[in-house]
Amino acid sequence: MKKLASLFLVMLALGFLVVPSRAGDEVNKNLTKQISDVLTECKKLAPGTTRAELMKVFTTEGGLSSPTHRTFVHRRCAYIKVDVDFTPSDLKQKDERPTDTVSKISKPYLEWRVID
Repeated sequence: MKKLASLFLVMLALGFLVVPSRAGDEVNKNLTKQISDVLTECKKLAPGTTRAELMKVFTTEGGLSSPTHRTFVHRRCAYIKVDVDFTPSDLKQKDERPTDTVSKISKPYLEWRVID
């Protein structure tokens, strides 16, 4: 029994030496930092933010939109997107205004660009 336990421990130790490195060892630290910065930026945008404030971080994308709903792309990477619902600053308006406020914003997600 003692020999079996010793053999098991030796095999276990050798297994750790042979196991290939994990993907975490190959992480691009620069890319990780950039993504972290973008996520931190996105986290600051919440309901109550104005369209003008949102436009400092994101820009508009092609595709269907309305004054109360639009998909935006991040200014540093057009593959990073958020979907935003707005409350118009004037209930009678039919256009987008910098004073409109965010009523709902999605989590950032990745998607290919839409070009009209």
